[in-house]
Amino acid sequence: MGGNILQSQRNMLNSLRTFLGRKTAQLRLCLKKSPSIPVNCLLRPGKNILICLPEDGNTAETLELLKIELNPLNIFVLAEDHQNIAEFPLGMKVFSLSEKGLSLLCLPKGSLMKEVRKQGIDIAIDLHWRFSLPSAYLCAYSGAVLRIGFYSPQVHRFFNLEYHGRGFSPEAYRELIRFLGKINAFSHR
Repeated sequence: MGGNILQSQRNMLNSLRTFLGRKTAQLRLCLKKSPSIPVNCLLRPGKNILICLPEDGNTAETLELLKIELNPLNIFVLAEDHQNIAEFPLGMKVFSLSEKGLSLLCLPKGSLMKEVRKQGIDIAIDLHWRFSLPSAYLCAYSGAVLRIGFYSPQVHRFFNLEYHGRGFSPEAYRELIRFLGKINAFSHR
């Protein structure tokens, strides 16, 4: 019984940390001005893309589709430290995120933030189906003009394009990438 109480207290503490981290991040982002986004120029080839991968799903297939549909100059990947990066397509720079790399408020620590920021990210895509504070904040902080994530009530200020999927499945990731590819094709007519 004592173990259940201890686990309950840990869960409450983690929920409080995440809540405070989300509010802190939203306040920081609120102070930034967001320019309008020129859609016809946004998805042109030669862009640097940051993609934040969830723990599950066929990530190699998603990354290959991203290369085909958007033809970026560089793809930067944010992966959990326990993900198998050997299956990722060649030529992608991988940033690893671990529990040690998070602050008390569940935000990525400064060294990772600085490293991502200096890459000149144009488009940031968060593929976490359920809101993930560390990756959402990294997308927002990256300096990307276009920041894309799946819809959630918590995403306010983190993303400027929210994708409303029809329910979670590995196909939802590919649907999002294909959707961006269609915008890309349309903007180059």
